Amino acid sequence: MAPTPTRRLQGVALAACMALALPLATAAEPDPFDDDSLWDPPRYESNRGNLNFLDALPDAPVHHHQNQITLVSSSLDDGWVTLRQCHNDIDRVRRAQILYNAATTRDIEIESQSNIEETWVEGASVQLRRVQPDAELCIRARSQMLRILGDGLYVLENGPFMRRYLDGYFPMRVTVAVNWGDLDLSLAESEPQAQPGFEVTESPYGVIIEATFEGRLMTELRLVNGEGR
Repeated sequence: MAPTPTRRLQGVALAACMALALPLATAAEPDPFDDDSLWDPPRYESNRGNLNFLDALPDAPVHHHQNQITLVSSSLDDGWVTLRQCHNDIDRVRRAQILYNAATTRDIEIESQSNIEETWVEGASVQLRRVQPDAELCIRARSQMLRILGDGLYVLENGPFMRRYLDGYFPMRVTVAVNWGDLDLSLAESEPQAQPGFEVTESPYGVIIEATFEGRLMTELRLVNGEGR
């Protein structure tokens, strides 16, 4: 399938490496609410991890993973960016965890949550317990996701994004909004390239990716600043 051209807009108002895994092992203490029959795991037909972009979302709500990534001038020297990450329509399960790369993620904080009985940061993860319908969770962190190639060239890496249950992978939606403000950056190339199910929208101040897929998704945005053009 031939890639479609990226779209451009005049401004980006806005944006980590993660995986949503569910459920976790049962806690050691007995708990009547830990009965699996009380909770609803995903009921979609799953694949085994192969990346498959979807032209449209399934009829049932799916997990929407939103990332707001902000680059500042120091990011071009050390690769660290500010990350705000929100999760909507998390599956109704008794246990789940959001995993981060411990070597490249720091200062993880839970900003807000709703319809989840318990949430807490544990090492390089956020733990969730007794997720209810319409659950939402927002997290802030620092992430070293910008790779510096030299000569004004950079690669912003994200992923793997996945919605995994046992040994299957289920549909999900990912939004990555990158804001570099007045740093004089531009998008040279994206991997994957724009195509149905993977939309790339550019502006002078940032870029937005909208992906609908099942399996495991890794993204790379190759950026160039004025020096490298």
